[in-house]
Amino acid sequence: MGPYRLKPQFRTAHVLQLIGVLLLLVAVPLLITSRLPATSRSADEVILGDSVGGGWQIPLRYADGEPVMCESSPDTMLEGGWDCGGTTIKSLVVEGVPDPELAARRMLRAMGVSRGMDLEVTWDGDLLELHHQEQAVSPEERFDGDEREDQLTGLALPGSGDHEGELLVVAVHGERGDDFTELIRPQVRNNGEHDVTELDLPSLLTSEVRA
Repeated sequence: MGPYRLKPQFRTAHVLQLIGVLLLLVAVPLLITSRLPATSRSADEVILGDSVGGGWQIPLRYADGEPVMCESSPDTMLEGGWDCGGTTIKSLVVEGVPDPELAARRMLRAMGVSRGMDLEVTWDGDLLELHHQEQAVSPEERFDGDEREDQLTGLALPGSGDHEGELLVVAVHGERGDDFTELIRPQVRNNGEHDVTELDLPSLLTSEVRA
């Protein structure tokens, strides 16, 4: 005759207690995490041009001369990228440019901001501007879930002197793209020749834009 073994008895109350303990173990960490303060990316100075390699650079300033500080974009490796309260600014410098317009178009596509867009090209002196105007779509024509299309402006300035053969490219895209373009355009055209307080900069944007 084999040995007699007692079979454990599982009561409904025991099962409910076990489930309660498991739920408590899961809920407590989630509750603690939800009460922790949200972390945000650090605010860095927006420097147009070669912000990574330290070559041709144009520090961006507000009309009062204060530096423009925005959150660094983590998805930009080869160029400088910032998120300024819903508006993205990207910039880089490319060398060996025989055709500035062709190079600017390619760089905007490489930045991932102009794919499939029809860009209007204009020259203002040495400054090249590529602009995609937001298409006006009535509520009746817009499908459910469609997002409003943001404006895109690309600026490109061929280099001279020590930067001969280089091209500085800036892409501005987002909710306040036009406002930032008005701030950036004269500073790129100035190229550090004069103090920014001497330029006719718009005062619409201030250091509170990130709020």
